Amino acid sequence: MLPYQPIDCAFHDLLEATITWRTYSHLQYFTDLWEFTTVTTLLKDLTSERHADGLAEYLVIGTGERIRLDRVVNVNGTFAPPFRHYLDFTCDC
Repeated sequence: MLPYQPIDCAFHDLLEATITWRTYSHLQYFTDLWEFTTVTTLLKDLTSERHADGLAEYLVIGTGERIRLDRVVNVNGTFAPPFRHYLDFTCDC
C-alpha cells in the first residue's frame, strides 16, 4: 500500500462542509485495488488512524465504508487537486 499523502486544506474543508449539509453527494474515488468508483451517498464523517508509516485520514460514507482521503477524486463536481486533470465520464442518464 502506498503511504498516505495529506490532502489540500481547502478540499478538506469542502468535505467537512458537505458532511454538515447531510445531503446525498456524488462521490468518485479509488478503492484499495485502485478501481475507479462512482457513488451517490451521504458523507458521514472524517476519521483518522495511525499506521506504521504515519497518520491516515478517512471519509466514512453512508454504507459505513471508509475511503482514504488521498483517494477521493471528486465530490459534487469539485476535483481534489491531485486529480484535477481527470475527466468525469459518468452518465447520469
